[in-house]
Amino acid sequence: MNQEERQDAATYRVVVDHEKQYTVCPVERAIPSGSREAGKQGSIMECLAYIEQAWERLRAPEEGCAPAEVARARAEWLS
Repeated sequence: MNQEERQDAATYRVVVDHEKQYTVCPVERAIPSGSREAGKQGSIMECLAYIEQAWERLRAPEEGCAPAEVARARAEWLS
């Protein structure tokens, strides 16, 4: 089995740090210091799709919303 096949068969999790920076790490590894689980595990492609959706949700309220609405939307998302 080559590295690409091992990567496809592996299970990953999405983690996020205090600056809301997302990353993917294998479930066998410890969560990096200062990060927490974001609530998604799966293939590398599933995790990357989750991160893309998370960023779309964070950006979407900013388009056409007043600052208070943006803050409220972010607070809901982060809770």
